[in-house]
Amino acid sequence: MGWAEKAFDAFRDVLRLQDKVQSLSTRVEAQQSKIESLNLDVAQLKMAVTILLGQSGVRMPPKPPFEPPSLPGR
Repeated sequence: MGWAEKAFDAFRDVLRLQDKVQSLSTRVEAQQSKIESLNLDVAQLKMAVTILLGQSGVRMPPKPPFEPPSLPGR
């Protein structure tokens, strides 16, 4: 196999990888928009529950302080 064939194979492999990266990028963008939509839905549900509980006279329990999850091995 000559150097020209090796160079052509490497170029072809780069093009294949580029297509895969572009495909993954498109999929990640679609998933990100779905996640953002779900976040909005959750926020709306939380607000609705808060309003309904407030109207019915039920008090929400206080939120516990946030503690970041511990890393494995610590």
